[in-house]
Amino acid sequence: MRLISRAAAIFRVLSDHPSGMSLGQIARQTGLARATVQRIVGALRAERLVITGGGDAGLCLGPEMARIASSVHRNITALCRPVMERMNAAVKDTVDLTMLQQNAAVVIDQVVAARALRVVSHIGTALPLHCTASGKAHLSQLDAPQALAMLGTGLKGYTDNTLTTPKEIMQRIAGETIFVDDEEFADGVCAIALPIRGLASGNYAIAVSLPKQHFDGQREKIRKALRRCRDEIERLAGVG
Repeated sequence: MRLISRAAAIFRVLSDHPSGMSLGQIARQTGLARATVQRIVGALRAERLVITGGGDAGLCLGPEMARIASSVHRNITALCRPVMERMNAAVKDTVDLTMLQQNAAVVIDQVVAARALRVVSHIGTALPLHCTASGKAHLSQLDAPQALAMLGTGLKGYTDNTLTTPKEIMQRIAGETIFVDDEEFADGVCAIALPIRGLASGNYAIAVSLPKQHFDGQREKIRKALRRCRDEIERLAGVG
């Protein structure tokens, strides 16, 4: 059990530093002895769970970890899909499931609205964090230094409503429990999102995207539907 806990600690610090880490850095971050880290990392490298990056990149999570993780994400999608379909039927607008990957909210599943006037992206679309409802929901699950690092600098202003100052964005997020994009990413497009809490496999969010024409009249209905949807997903996942 101790060995598994130590390996898990190494996985966690590597996941927080995708650019790579040295053995010494891993030891300092985990509180483990350098010799212990070296021994465990050697075993993990043999299984391609950890690899050495190119140049001075250091140690990173390996392709075998990515393969295992992709299977977990498929399971999350399968768990969420029926709940998303029920919410889509209730609100009549597009429902997205997103995951935080690198510095974006990536759409991993979507139930498209049947009505003619609708918002549609595509599975695999990478949405910016600073000006989308899903992106802000993902940021809300990080501590402040992590969120600011994710935001970076030089944020793009997509519309007149886009906030581009990280400090201001973080202040806005800190005061919210449900996250809104009111024409911040695209003119005429709005969204409301909630984070799915407590899933060890990743940082996920559920969102409804809709045209501005429907937004003001539907906002409260969507908020209630999203909360029911999120609560059901968490219950099914055993974390609610």
